[in-house]
Amino acid sequence: MFNKIRTLIKILVTSILLTASTAIFADIAIIVHPDYQGGELDEEMVRQLFLYETRKFPSGHKAKPANHADGSPARKAFFEYVLKMSEKQHKRFWSRKISTGKNPPVELDSNAAVLEWIAKTPLGITYINKDKVDDSVKVVFTITVFDDL
Repeated sequence: MFNKIRTLIKILVTSILLTASTAIFADIAIIVHPDYQGGELDEEMVRQLFLYETRKFPSGHKAKPANHADGSPARKAFFEYVLKMSEKQHKRFWSRKISTGKNPPVELDSNAAVLEWIAKTPLGITYINKDKVDDSVKVVFTITVFDDL
């Protein structure tokens, strides 16, 4: 009897955790201003823009990247899937860059702030959970996160 209850509890807890993981880690949309004319972007170019390995879009215009605030699920997924680093590695990376006089991308504290910022920043580039995208921005491509769920 207790083994059946224990098994049911394990199934319930696993289901809850899987549902929470799916909600936290949604596909990430790379977004720009709706009038963006900066050229074709791919994942590697976006990585280079956010790490300041390049500062310009393919068109030659200077890019203005923005991150979500520390602790954001979208930020965590973006760092893992695009930047290929953890939050801790990112902080170390920027500590070294700051010591050479470079400032990291601006940080925005909510999805609403991200959408508002990108709609007002013609050369801006950022990311947001795909399900939060509205018509005030242009999606240049989407990163599939946990495509096996």
